[in-house]
Amino acid sequence: MGSLKERLDDWPERMAAFVEARRERAFSWGDSDCALFVCDGIEAITGIDPGARWRGLYQSEKGARRLMRDNGGVRGLAELAFGEPMPPALAGRGDAVLVDTPTGEALALCLGDRLAAQGVAGIEYLSPSVGKAAWKI
Repeated sequence: MGSLKERLDDWPERMAAFVEARRERAFSWGDSDCALFVCDGIEAITGIDPGARWRGLYQSEKGARRLMRDNGGVRGLAELAFGEPMPPALAGRGDAVLVDTPTGEALALCLGDRLAAQGVAGIEYLSPSVGKAAWKI
């Protein structure tokens, strides 16, 4: 098994298929929340699930908040999963990006000219300019 940084040869097609499949999938804690959305996207392009250590540990907002509290918030979880952050302006297609939302920090997947984030009723698209930090995948 390769490292998380190694993308599969057909990663652009895999990422596009992932985004299309998740376009209208509703938010669900522990299944389709911001962190696991990005981890699922990264698994699609690398074959490795960076969120495996957290899957099944929470199914509610309370459980997610406990996990975040114990691991330094969304940024802390991202650093555990992806390593050291870089400036968000350096993010490229397939990279993870930390953004602010009305309910707090969240993770998004960089699609190049826009970011894809898990919203209440499916994917929400954001400007890359809202990024606070990013991780090269």
